[in-house]
Amino acid sequence: MKRLFTYCSIAVLACVGQALSAQETLRDRIARRNAQQENSAVPQLTVRAANKNKEMTQDISKARWMREVYRLVDLDKERNAPLYFPIEPDGDRMNFFTMIFRLFSEGKIDVYEYLLDGRESFSEKHKIAFGEDFLKRYNILYKHENNRFVIHDSDIPSAEVTSYYIKEAWYFDASNSVVDVKTLAICPILYRQDDFGSVATPYPLFWLPYESVRPFAARLPIMTSALNNATTGTVDDFFRRRMFEGDIYKVTNFKNQTLVQMFPNQDARKKEQARIETQLTDFQKGLWATCAECDSLVANLKVNEKAAEKVAKASANEKKRTNESLDDKKAASSSANKTAAQPAKTVKRSMRNRR
Repeated sequence: MKRLFTYCSIAVLACVGQALSAQETLRDRIARRNAQQENSAVPQLTVRAANKNKEMTQDISKARWMREVYRLVDLDKERNAPLYFPIEPDGDRMNFFTMIFRLFSEGKIDVYEYLLDGRESFSEKHKIAFGEDFLKRYNILYKHENNRFVIHDSDIPSAEVTSYYIKEAWYFDASNSVVDVKTLAICPILYRQDDFGSVATPYPLFWLPYESVRPFAARLPIMTSALNNATTGTVDDFFRRRMFEGDIYKVTNFKNQTLVQMFPNQDARKKEQARIETQLTDFQKGLWATCAECDSLVANLKVNEKAAEKVAKASANEKKRTNESLDDKKAASSSANKTAAQPAKTVKRSMRNRR
């Protein structure tokens, strides 16, 4: 009996020990995940967010018409300020480049070299690795701890990234019969003064496909208006609704030339920029008639319908009158024939009576 009690006690203690160890493991797992989120401070991408990103992906591979446009987005302009502020993270708020830099450092996105001719190539050959080469190239302070690079928020050069190159595609979506715009790629530009220079020199850092950063941008809140200090939108809303202001500096062409190379004169270059903008908007407007044109068309159709009704009615009346006239003529002819035949019979009877 004592032996049975001892076995039962040992079994109970073993079960309690397993439960405690399992509970401790779960706690450790939760603590590790929280620690990772605190160190990252980047919105974590859930499965639902990833699936939504796939659903929102715009397929332009079968576009019947498309034009690729490169723009320079200057963050000094008020409309583009939501991408620049806050310069240093403030709670769950951070600027666009801080989010990109952290995602790059954590290996969550891939970035690619900015080639000398300004092209973007998203191939394995031109992929940039986050490490000492990249950090030392742009004099970014860092610490190397536990086989990872640790960069303080104040050392992230977000204050010096004051503009972006943005590549977008204007295309005709035949499935929906609309003209839409898709952001294809983004290149942050760092402006830094040299030791002997008074003018800041631009350094395009890298190209990254917008599709890779969009699910995170859709979870990063921003303040879109100086009159409303509430975070009423996200970075993805800012790009998808085209709330930014950017000057065209290049369109895809056979020679891969920028507008500066094609039009050295500034006035001629501005005219070309305006002409391209007009072409893009005119193509969209030319697909469908405006409301005023539709109203005029409907009014003309109604006038034509009334005129057609009058013509049809007049034709019917004329046909009716013609038929009535023919009936009258037939009746008159029949009556005349009867009248002509009647006297002959009368003469015969009168002659018979005389006899």
